[in-house]
Amino acid sequence: MTIILGLEPSLTAAAAVAVPLDWNGEWKRVRSVGVGERLRRDATRIERARRTETIAARLVAFAQSAGASVASVESYGHAMRTSAHTLGEVGDVVRLELVRPGINVRTANMGTAGKLLLGKLPRSDARMAPRARR
Repeated sequence: MTIILGLEPSLTAAAAVAVPLDWNGEWKRVRSVGVGERLRRDATRIERARRTETIAARLVAFAQSAGASVASVESYGHAMRTSAHTLGEVGDVVRLELVRPGINVRTANMGTAGKLLLGKLPRSDARMAPRARR
């Protein structure tokens, strides 16, 4: 059975969802995890690098425990001047660490996963649909 991992990289609230390819809308078959770590404003470069490493390790551990063979990583919001650089760092470290154990990594446009799982929904319904369908 193929398990696809959907990932949204973030330093403080990264999210991953593991979905069997044949899930057929059965939410009990979907697993998810959220990871992140806040740092002090004056954190050192080493502390920031360790945070990225820790986030990547936790996401890879989740992917492996779920049996994921493919990971689709959400693209970045580059328009966000204050965080695009750090999101790129965490996203690329996560990608690298997913490739090491043989997980096929792809990039997904923002919002693609929701459309694939839930179909096309009005914008106002998109956030509540997963809760309503559980």
